[in-house]
Amino acid sequence: MRIVQLKAENFRRFERLSLPLSSRLNLFVGENAAGKTSLLEMLYCLNRARSFRGNVMSELAGPASRQWTVFGASEDHDGLPHTSGVQWNGDALDIRVDRSAVRSMELLRLCPTQILEPGMHRVVLEGPTYRRSFIDWGVFHVEHSFLPTWRRYRRALKQRNQLLRTRRSSNEVAAWEPELAESGEALHALRVRHLASIATAVNERIRSFLDEGEWTFDLNPGWKADVALREALAQHRARDQELGTTSAGPHRAELKIRADARSVRNRISRGQQKLLLAAMLLAQCDEIARSSGRAPIVLIDDFTAELAPRFQARLADALAGYAGQSFVTAFEPVPSLDAVATMFHVEHGKVRR
Repeated sequence: MRIVQLKAENFRRFERLSLPLSSRLNLFVGENAAGKTSLLEMLYCLNRARSFRGNVMSELAGPASRQWTVFGASEDHDGLPHTSGVQWNGDALDIRVDRSAVRSMELLRLCPTQILEPGMHRVVLEGPTYRRSFIDWGVFHVEHSFLPTWRRYRRALKQRNQLLRTRRSSNEVAAWEPELAESGEALHALRVRHLASIATAVNERIRSFLDEGEWTFDLNPGWKADVALREALAQHRARDQELGTTSAGPHRAELKIRADARSVRNRISRGQQKLLLAAMLLAQCDEIARSSGRAPIVLIDDFTAELAPRFQARLADALAGYAGQSFVTAFEPVPSLDAVATMFHVEHGKVRR
């Protein structure tokens, strides 16, 4: 899916916007607070029905309104036209695809979208939740069984945790363990398969960006790997009853990223972190395109930040060769993108070619 026209009303500082877009690489250039990141936010909201900067929908409205609208005209890989729109009316979201009301999950499947923005350093530096979420985005788009499996697991986990919190009997807690174990093992298997499918591509992209290191991505399942999850739940039951929560399962999984057999956390520079995340993002996007025929839209905020010119050029080459549509922002024109990007100037909530 490629967005050919972006429209918005009362979104952040954009009172009204109508912008034709390139089907490949789009570059938004402008000073700080000009509205560049808000354009990426529009695209993200259009395809994921939420912002990457927070979940308070009312905060996206411009100063003179409680409502906002984002609309996109797009073409699928067969060249067929589609429309999509997301509107906040002050109380709730109205999501539409080809004029029909849909749920946010249908919007997610229609046009996969991922972003690389300064806050993404959390994926490397902070807790495992961010790494699980980053990987699960890819699994969701390549494994059709992921969503129902994830929902089964979350339901069983919620029920078991409720029993633990309310100090119910061991037998009542144990009653949910077969369902929790079966869905949890299946969820872990989907994650492992996805990581295996992208491991080589991630390494190749990292080497093309950095020219160094042997990178590995190991997924700790969230319980001892040498025992079945059902057994682990039984072993942890007494302790879980004391804690009031389930301490074993894929909700506790940890993706360990290593370079030359050493953890990368607090060991690689911010620029290296950015290129690592770009490699992981693009490898997942390539796998989604291969398996589904839909190349995700890639958003990169502050393209040049923390990257020397030669590394900017390498990332630019990767985007130029990417099969899907991409959007990047920068403070000023980027020499390495001159030949491949359609450039837009952003100033005080206005956009011009």
